Amino acid sequence: MGLFPMSVEFALVDVPRSKGSKIFVVDAVNGSDSNTGTSWNSPLATVAAAYAKCTTLKNDVVLLVGNGTSNTATAAITWAKDFTHLIGLSSPVPDEQRSRIKNTAALATTPFITWSADGCVVKNVSFWHESSDAAALVNFKLSGGRNSFFNCQFAGAVGTNNASGARSMLIYGADASGNYFKNCTFGNDTIQTVAGVHVMEFDAGPSHTQFDDCLFVHSIAATTQLHLFGAAAADFGRRTIFNRCLFINETSVAQAEVILTTAALSQHQYIFLNDCWFFGAAEWNLGNHGVVINNAHAAIITGVATSGLMKITS
Repeated sequence: MGLFPMSVEFALVDVPRSKGSKIFVVDAVNGSDSNTGTSWNSPLATVAAAYAKCTTLKNDVVLLVGNGTSNTATAAITWAKDFTHLIGLSSPVPDEQRSRIKNTAALATTPFITWSADGCVVKNVSFWHESSDAAALVNFKLSGGRNSFFNCQFAGAVGTNNASGARSMLIYGADASGNYFKNCTFGNDTIQTVAGVHVMEFDAGPSHTQFDDCLFVHSIAATTQLHLFGAAAADFGRRTIFNRCLFINETSVAQAEVILTTAALSQHQYIFLNDCWFFGAAEWNLGNHGVVINNAHAAIITGVATSGLMKITS
């Protein structure tokens, strides 16, 4: 493409490309939104400015340079351009990535990030929601489908927006189907969250969601706080799968259950936990409402428990 040295290709492994694809660099320290964004020497300052230059369905890429300074958004971000990718240039760790997007302190908009696009690849990016406004509840709302997230963190309720109803991620609607998460972290363990704050919520029936090797962290103040929440059976679509995931409650407050489904799920809606662990909770799902643990759906409380740590065995 004539815009970058060949070394940039390391960041674009497994990122789709097509005719006319463009790359835009974002650097909060060295950039300016009056720059072109098309070379290392002319980076943009904000993700919003780079996104505005992208074209839907072209497999354009936004490269977010990690240099110890968060990329601060002064307004809510809506990522609605299909096949438009976001790649952080930082160490590919699953937690506290230095390619980080956060909001200005007083931003009250909820959600902070609305990801309605389809077919995007996101790597090595942290989405950090720290607002001084208690109305800024949802960090990341995923309503698009067939997106892949690798080595990303989604952390909500970090500031005054640690208020009932806050979520690190909301997966919403039938269109939010076929999404995949690998080596990602949901929630944060630096703030003890108040009653009514849950790490993740499913709403309006997203289907075919899969999590591999992911970490769900919570530091709770009330026994009823959850890692995964759905207000009604209809909020879960077909087949939600967790492979080798860890669910941690960091405080001494005993979490009553990890997952709440308020009504029994139909068989096609079951939540599958394969080789998953929890710590600091009493049960996976108190109601036995459709959580399948290593293919032993009825044996919801079997296994070996030590100080709240349980591994369900097949």
